[in-house]
Amino acid sequence: MRTNPYPDDPAGMQAGPAGGPPPMEELQPRTVMNQPPVSPVNEEIVRQEEEQEVEPREEARTVRFAIGKLNDFLRWFVVVLEIMLLIRFVLKLIGANPDNMFAAFLYALTDIILFPFSNLVSSPSLHQNQAFEWTTIIAMIIYWLVFYAISRFLRILITEPEPSSE
Repeated sequence: MRTNPYPDDPAGMQAGPAGGPPPMEELQPRTVMNQPPVSPVNEEIVRQEEEQEVEPREEARTVRFAIGKLNDFLRWFVVVLEIMLLIRFVLKLIGANPDNMFAAFLYALTDIILFPFSNLVSSPSLHQNQAFEWTTIIAMIIYWLVFYAISRFLRILITEPEPSSE
């Protein structure tokens, strides 16, 4: 059997009359001054009033939270989209092998995104596989502007109107 190296440590002591500190006495509830006594009827009325006040505020917070999360998702989506289009632009510019698995996957994925801009302008070819794709640059700018406008609109929905200075 080991001996306790810290015999005066309260953490290792037994509670109660076996040699440890006495148990703590229960705390009494505070009484609030200048408040009328609460009857069951008054308590029910107060609870109903609190529920009526809290419910619209909670609903507004929930809607505001959902719109904020949608805005966060859209911001994440546009960053991923822009990075994919930028990588495509760089790969086309340096003439990456289109038979490579990564390049072929990226080209196939971004072809869908670039379809609305496919015949907008011609891309000047530098060498056999190299091309300066104006359509990718234009698509990056247009997609960024569209998502920026949507993001600003969602921000308008969740912010409080500024008080008029009349």
